Amino acid sequence: MLDDIAFLPIFKRLQGKALQKESLAKYTSWRVGGPADCIYIPADLTDLVTFLKEIPATVPLEWLGLGSNTLIRDGGVEGVVIVTQGALNAISQPGSTTVRAEAGVASAQIARHTARLGLIGLEFMAGIPGTVGGALAMNAGCYGAETWQHVSKVETIDRAATSKSARRRNMKSLTGMSKAPRQNGLSPRILTYNKAKKRTR
Repeated sequence: MLDDIAFLPIFKRLQGKALQKESLAKYTSWRVGGPADCIYIPADLTDLVTFLKEIPATVPLEWLGLGSNTLIRDGGVEGVVIVTQGALNAISQPGSTTVRAEAGVASAQIARHTARLGLIGLEFMAGIPGTVGGALAMNAGCYGAETWQHVSKVETIDRAATSKSARRRNMKSLTGMSKAPRQNGLSPRILTYNKAKKRTR
């Protein structure tokens, strides 16, 4: 663990919340786990970009979504844990059958949101105990459906705060975090476009 986090002053220039030596137990469904050197909860995507630009490259970074079924060791986590639950949770509708959801949106929330819009296809996500970002990372699925079947476009951001977007057909891998694009040890996925079919009466 890092004894002293000299980079903490950067958080004074950010909108998000920074918690030093915070226990990660309260951020997981099992309520176990030691402290992180620092937990960072971004205010929004712009805040996250600023953070990534200013954080020293030597500081380890980890992501944590809803923390469902996540086991964290008692010794804690070195560096900064970026928590997306309660953050990066914007949802918009750029097209009649297309929904844009940030990585911190709960899977069940996107299922409810599309249902209210009269869209079908994402009902299965109501049974996934995680976030859209996590669902993308592991191609989460249930009831015979998988996340990547409903993705048309992904926007990403890497450790250097470089943003990119790609259509599903251009992604090198569509399943499994171990095969997914990674840069500098930080999974770059931030946003996704989920396509759902319009409900017909």
